[in-house]
Amino acid sequence: MSDMTVEQALAVAQDTKRSSQDREAAMRSLENKSSDATITAMIKLLSDSDAGVRWTAASTLISFGDTALVPLLQALVEQHDSTWLREGAYHVFHDTKSIKVSNATMGVMKALKGPASETATTDAAAQALMKIYNI
Repeated sequence: MSDMTVEQALAVAQDTKRSSQDREAAMRSLENKSSDATITAMIKLLSDSDAGVRWTAASTLISFGDTALVPLLQALVEQHDSTWLREGAYHVFHDTKSIKVSNATMGVMKALKGPASETATTDAAAQALMKIYNI
């Protein structure tokens, strides 16, 4: 799968008719290839019905570092009812190698695993975004 273009890899990753192994391999080929398109696709795949696909999407987002932070926080605000998105975001924020992401998401991490996580996460993600934008 490593000889695919980014566009081809994205198409395979998002094709639910393909095997989980093919989709995960396509996502792994996108590691460290951060762009608006790859970030958007990986965030969308955090809500996929396949657990392996969700895990690999989160791992790919981790490889993007700081560039995935704001879009993932925005997704948490906009898609507050997605349990799988919240679980994937927790994986990204917990396993990040970025100090910036780690520092910016401390409150979000607590909210993701605390009581009333849906509402608390939305609020914490919005607060993190305001802090990032100095609002």
